[in-house]
Amino acid sequence: MKILWIDDEIELLKPFIYLLNQEGYEVKTATSGEDGIRIASQEVFDLIFLDEIMPGVDGLEVLKRIKLDNPQQLVVMVTKSEEEALMKQAYSGWVDDYITKPFSFNQILSVLNRILKRRQLIEEKLAEEYASQFNILGQPADHNEWIEYYRNLVTWDLRFLEYGSKELKEIHDERKQSANAGFSKYIVSEYKNFIRGKGPILSHNLCNLVLFPALKEGPLFFIIFDSMRFDQYLKLQPYLRDYFEIQTQYYYSILPSATPYSRNSIFAGLLPLEILQKYPQFWLFEEKGQNRFERELFAELLKRNGLKVNFNFFKLATIEDIEKNIQRIASDRSDITVVIINFFDLLLHSIPGRGDMKGLLDDERVLLNLLSYWFPISPIFELFKSIAERKKQIILTSDHGFIHVRRPTIVYGGRDISPNLRYKYGPALRADEKAALVLNNPGELFLPVEDPSVRFVIAREDYYFIYPTKPSEYEREYKYTFQHGGISMEEMILPVGCLRPR
Repeated sequence: MKILWIDDEIELLKPFIYLLNQEGYEVKTATSGEDGIRIASQEVFDLIFLDEIMPGVDGLEVLKRIKLDNPQQLVVMVTKSEEEALMKQAYSGWVDDYITKPFSFNQILSVLNRILKRRQLIEEKLAEEYASQFNILGQPADHNEWIEYYRNLVTWDLRFLEYGSKELKEIHDERKQSANAGFSKYIVSEYKNFIRGKGPILSHNLCNLVLFPALKEGPLFFIIFDSMRFDQYLKLQPYLRDYFEIQTQYYYSILPSATPYSRNSIFAGLLPLEILQKYPQFWLFEEKGQNRFERELFAELLKRNGLKVNFNFFKLATIEDIEKNIQRIASDRSDITVVIINFFDLLLHSIPGRGDMKGLLDDERVLLNLLSYWFPISPIFELFKSIAERKKQIILTSDHGFIHVRRPTIVYGGRDISPNLRYKYGPALRADEKAALVLNNPGELFLPVEDPSVRFVIAREDYYFIYPTKPSEYEREYKYTFQHGGISMEEMILPVGCLRPR
């Protein structure tokens, strides 16, 4: 096994390095952060020991740059004992273990045993288990089987956060890409049946089929995390289970899987075209503020269902909004307390120095690890705990997910094309039908248009739209970013958690 040790006082570590060599480890050294970054980018290491405090480029900056180049690189931070608590708070989303100065050789071996040898044993069994499980699973045939298949894929995503060889993870990524190709074909074939009521729960019947029946157990909170995926939901569960019993079911986002369509449909209990037809004053074609009438749409939905209940409505866009309103929201006595939280953006915006870490934050696995660090210290978690103290149940869900886009596809049309990367509408749109669902008549899928000449194109799998002018520039700018609005399991298959206080 190959180790890189980055420390400006490497001479003092030579006895340890000698003993590691005797144990069969190959150890390479770097005496500065700059050298460490360079060596780590040129060679593959099983583990890196990194000193926290060095002249020039310090440990945190070295850590950022190493993880930027290789998010899966194992790093053990070497720190001073009196700073260990601070280290855990600052770096726990990034480093894999710690060792404190002064340390003994036995402590070094202990770290290696914990990380490398345990990993080696687990990964050997993991590969066998993975092959066995997916050999049994066949191609899904209906919406329930697709949910189950996606659940299995996500479960393995989370296991691969800690374990799994590079080769096995690549096989898994290829399997997910292949699955999304099959899922896309299934959705294109069956979506019309879905909106006719022959399929899963969709955005527009979520309230009627899930939320309103839950009122039988008493007042509740309906919390929507904007752009939360199923894998993120699973990462939150260990924290929430201390306060709630959790039951999970699933629904599918309508198309496009984007907030102006999916969330308006949730609160209206109608498909987008039906909203325009029934409440034209509440549907906007402009790009900004398309969800400004959700409260009014929800009030109309309650009236149509003959539900004489009172409700309150909170939209929380910033951490400050949540901190200021925790007690006010938790103590709300309405029959239904609706809380919409700008979840995904808050996660990203809560990370210090994110501006120089764009490439790192575009990695799905790193993002999930960051969520595990951020959520338990966030005011969102405090809100959930406050609600649990008041013995209120919560229906927790998302309006849509997101996907890591990888493949560009050119969209052709006039000047008046919407700016979205995963779906577009405008006059005379054209796109490759292998990469996109092309809707010459959007009304067939109950999508409203301002002009009869308007068409929709919705990206399939992990494609994203670029323009024929400057295609290379658009490809470079948006490749490997997180986007939503298209046809993929990650964007469309969503959890609905019923959280009952313990």
